[in-house]
Amino acid sequence: MKWGFVGTGRIAERIMEAFKQMPASTVTAAYTRREESLQAFCDRWQIPGRYTALEALAADPEVEILYLATPHIVHLEHFRTLVRAGKPILCEKPMGMSAQETEKMVRMAREHGIFLMEGMWTRFFPITRWLRRLVASEELGRAYNVMADFSYHSPYDPALRFFRRDLGGGAMRGAGIYPLAMAAMVFGEMPVDVCAMAQQKNDVDLRSAALLRFPGGGLAQIMSGFQGESVQGANIAFEKGAVWIPDFWHPQRAIMRTQHGERVISLPFDFPGFQFEIEEVERCVAAGLQESPEMPLQESVDLAAALDRMYENWQ
Repeated sequence: MKWGFVGTGRIAERIMEAFKQMPASTVTAAYTRREESLQAFCDRWQIPGRYTALEALAADPEVEILYLATPHIVHLEHFRTLVRAGKPILCEKPMGMSAQETEKMVRMAREHGIFLMEGMWTRFFPITRWLRRLVASEELGRAYNVMADFSYHSPYDPALRFFRRDLGGGAMRGAGIYPLAMAAMVFGEMPVDVCAMAQQKNDVDLRSAALLRFPGGGLAQIMSGFQGESVQGANIAFEKGAVWIPDFWHPQRAIMRTQHGERVISLPFDFPGFQFEIEEVERCVAAGLQESPEMPLQESVDLAAALDRMYENWQ
């Protein structure tokens, strides 16, 4: 299928690498307001369609699927234009700056009868799919606790988007959504109790942590931040064992421990890994679906609502 990119920043560059793994899929057009950035991106990736007007990209007859890769602070603004083209849309996570924004986007997609999915690439890795099957099989019994941390060190720079509130900066919304989504996936529901705290600077959370309680009794401890490197792993405690997933946000293996010993599940993939979410979008579009059963739209709304509650805790 033929894709059109909205935005040509860092995440778009990483997504473009995934198309090397997908010879039947191509990016035929791109948009950004800055002419110089647009030409450099399109020259680098040999993209013929080049637009500095969003409406023109959306109307390009060669474009079959749109990928919204701009900062999440402007997702809703750009989505309002894109949705009128009536084409499927993959929207980079987080979909909106709040549950209210996310719900608006979902409602508009349904009103226009188009496919929409949040780009939660962690949901589609082979190890993640293996974990979902393990939970469903009840081989290890009930899941009780989840601990997940996605933190890394980035020197503070007030000019960078990650550290600016006016540009949607903040650790939990930008990075913490990964451990939150992991816990919600394992328990198959959203938290009913949220206790969160953060280390802030200029109203931006540099480090944040949350304790979550789920309706079925599951508990989760999640952390995210731009201060301090972590192992970036996830541990799931079951009734009859545990699963440790190193680098859970792009995992290639998992370690399952039970009373009978330890087993390593290895499911490697080619760099960069975004090809799995691209494949999911194309599969759903080809099947005539308007949302992905693996990353349903209501889950995106509910995840945004959980994030809202965390930010309310410390603001």
